[in-house]
Amino acid sequence: MRTKTLLIAAAALAVGIGSSLAQTYSQNIVGYVNTPLPPGYTMLVTPVSPNTANNAEAILPCLASGDVLLVWTGGGYAIEYFNGPSDWYDGNFNPISQPVLLPGQGFFYQNNGSLKTNTFVGTVQLTNTVALAPGYSLVGSTAPIGTSIESTNFNIPFASGDVLLSWTGGGYAIEYYNGPGDWYDGNFNPIAVPTLTVAQGFFYQNNGSGKNWSQNVTNILK
Repeated sequence: MRTKTLLIAAAALAVGIGSSLAQTYSQNIVGYVNTPLPPGYTMLVTPVSPNTANNAEAILPCLASGDVLLVWTGGGYAIEYFNGPSDWYDGNFNPISQPVLLPGQGFFYQNNGSLKTNTFVGTVQLTNTVALAPGYSLVGSTAPIGTSIESTNFNIPFASGDVLLSWTGGGYAIEYYNGPGDWYDGNFNPIAVPTLTVAQGFFYQNNGSGKNWSQNVTNILK
């Protein structure tokens, strides 16, 4: 997924953007992330907070009538159809409230039109905690970073036997964790350590007891 990010620290107002990029540990970073959405399904997470109760229409200004969100409930998907501003329907076409997408909550966006770009705008959340229940959780990084899945900025609490399922556009890449730097694909062939891109959601299969994923990003350029 090709993603363009622009992060502007509050310090830029006084010392310029060049200096602000070195101050990425600031707790007051605002900016935007441009994410292309091809026709069909894309698995996303919100990389910045719009500060409007995380309403779907604030997070996804590219929404067009006929587009659909699929939000994981733990055992299936809540289907949420967008018909127009504040006009939403469930899978049985009953009216529902505008969806709320929580920080760290992954979801599918079904683009029923041609290729378009969503511009996420808001404040970067450098710290966040997401529960990883036993079984599958659809999650993602709340900070706009793209790097190795084992990066300390992700700080994912892997245990041997846990699995990632990353959407490829037509199916899932299955990536088994056996230990640091030790990964296997769905056929148990060794693979490189997976990477995540900015705004990418993914399924985490927790094969143990419930645990928390806590991020505390110290350098968003890392």
